[in-house]
Amino acid sequence: MNKPFAWSGMSLGLFAALALIVMGCSQSDNKGGQAKDSGKQVAHKDDDGHDHSKDKEGHGHGWWCDDHGIPEEECSMCQAKAEKEAKAKGDWCEKHERALSQCFHCRPERREFYAAKHRAKFGKEPPPIPEFDEKKGDGKKKE
Repeated sequence: MNKPFAWSGMSLGLFAALALIVMGCSQSDNKGGQAKDSGKQVAHKDDDGHDHSKDKEGHGHGWWCDDHGIPEEECSMCQAKAEKEAKAKGDWCEKHERALSQCFHCRPERREFYAAKHRAKFGKEPPPIPEFDEKKGDGKKKE
């Protein structure tokens, strides 16, 4: 076999493998081959300044949404599908723009419900929720 031809074939193979790896890493998590809801833009900020104007496809935290203290797949503030389902069931808080069953402002006991899910899965307390845990009683964020 001609050595320059062998090197070019091996280079082409390495390039193809690298291209597949890069393309695979850039794909969104699409479980079961089902199409996700189209990314929905939400044009509001919570009182804490958390910007929800990004694509509602989740924050990519994995199983738990650190920003809202809810499993990512169920988070109506991050997942357009969860928002749509909550609205369809009449489970919606207009004031805080999230599922009422996930509104820790209106239903603080629901925070413990979700914290129990986190403890059951990880055996430890969930991380603090910036919207609730980084404020002092005077409404200012902790230093």
